[in-house]
This record gives sequence, C-alpha cells and structure tokens, in this order.
Amino acid sequence: MDYFNCLTVTPEKAKELSPDLPAWFNPVWMQAVGGLYSITPKVLIVTKNDNPVARLPFYEKCFLRFRQAYNPTLVYYTPVFFTLPERKNANRNQLLQYEIMLRMGEYLKRHYTKVLLSLTPEVWDIRGFTEEGLNAVPRYTYILNLKKQSEFFLGEAAKIRRGEREGYVFSAGKAPERMLELVYAMYERKKHPFPQDREGVLRLMKTGLDEGILEQYNILRDNEIVSSIAIINDREQTAYGWLMATEQEEMKKGASLILFKELFQALRERFMAFDLCGANSKGPSRLKAALGAELKLFFRIIK
Repeated sequence: MDYFNCLTVTPEKAKELSPDLPAWFNPVWMQAVGGLYSITPKVLIVTKNDNPVARLPFYEKCFLRFRQAYNPTLVYYTPVFFTLPERKNANRNQLLQYEIMLRMGEYLKRHYTKVLLSLTPEVWDIRGFTEEGLNAVPRYTYILNLKKQSEFFLGEAAKIRRGEREGYVFSAGKAPERMLELVYAMYERKKHPFPQDREGVLRLMKTGLDEGILEQYNILRDNEIVSSIAIINDREQTAYGWLMATEQEEMKKGASLILFKELFQALRERFMAFDLCGANSKGPSRLKAALGAELKLFFRIIK
C-alpha cells in the first residue's frame, strides 16, 4: 500500500533534495521575495513511500495565531511540480496527481487559517483541493503561441513602419533602475500608486536578474531606454511577463508595439509560449487579445 506524507521545508532544503527544480523554487529568489513582503518562503513537499513526488512553493504570513499561505503579486503564480515516472497508461499518473492534490489540500486546510494561491494554467485538475473543502475561483490569462506568426503585427504594419522611422533600437540589457522609473511613473499617471516600496522592488529585480530568473528587454532612443519589459524565465517552455512600462509620449509613437514585436521574435527560439499574465481587466485584455494570444483559464485556490 502506498504511503503519502506532506512536509514543509525551506527553499534551500528543497533545492538540496532536488537541484533541478524550476525558477519559481530558486531559494535566492524566494528569500528576496520574502524580504520584500516580510513573509517566509516555504516549499510543500509530498512524498510517496518516502520519495518526493510533488512540490509547491508558497509564502507564509503569520500574525499571532493567524497563518496565511499565499503567493504575492510579484510572484503571480504558484506551480505544482510533479516528478512521476513515465507510464504507458497516462491515466495512472493522473490518478496519482489527484491523490497528491488531495494530500496538499488537506495539509493546507489543516495548517493555515487562510489560503490564497494562484495556480499555473497547466494545473487544471484541482479536484483534490476542492474535495478537501478549498474553493477554486476561475481566473484568466492570455498566452501567445510563439511558434505561430501573429497576424496582429501584419495588420499593424503601417504603425510599425512609423515606429521604425523613430530610430528605436531593441536590445537585451540589465537596467533595473531605469525600468522601475518607467513603471512607477506609469502608475502615477494612473493615479494608482505601485503597491510595493520602490527600493525593495529594485532589490528583488536585481536579485532576479543576477539569478537568471528575470530577463530585461528594452527599446532605446538616442541610447536612452524609453520602453522596457522584464520576463520570468523558468527554463521550461513558457516565458512570463513580469513588469512592463513605456514613456507616455513614446507609447504614442509605437515604442511598446516595436518592443512586443522584437521580444516575441527574440524569445521564439527558446520558448513555445509567452504568458502575458492577466486577462481580468478590460483595458489590458484588449491588447492581449489583439496580439493573437489565446484566453486560458487558471484557478485561484482560496480558504
């Protein structure tokens, strides 16, 4: 009879047990996130007969007897990473994943007063969580197939040509201070202050860039960055949009359009897809849909 067990460990211990975990589990990154939000990074591990078969990274916030398990805004998703043997009958692993999710749901419900985890779109079978009494709220994102030519840029050819005449130059490069200058200016224009301290976000971004988890791509005019995006590179098949901002006047001239066009071309050789991370507000959804991205469902697990 199979014996399952759940335990939580530090990110450092999780890496020691499994060195090849995706970027979301990187202990340096997770500790930097913890420092920004004043929370404790942890990894929930499920073992089967004492062998690790699944892992879930999350962050713990405690106040008196109140304990919350969640993923903060700048981490966007919580993946579930399975390590199961390949089988001829795929349904056997599906049933095993169901059992694992039951154990995870039971552990989270028993140990935490509140749970708020946004699972990656790949984790669509959440029966184990819901059967343990956790709620699953549907949320949406747009994911672009990078191997397919986007018709959007063909339709915007005139705007792209005008943008190219502006002398924009696309390049990859680390310039976190300048990018955050653009991000915070954008939020100020919206009269909606960025929710985290700028110096703290800068420390996190520098950590991500140094660890190779974040990559920054820019549009320059006269050697000055006027549009910039940072992506999460989890070394799997999908890249994820993290933060993006463009100078207001340069946006009107097509800088962000050129940035997207060149970015997707640059990422095409390394990734299958680009997750634009969000489709839950009307304005940004229009552009993401127009880019040719496909609307995808993911679940927010709540207690």
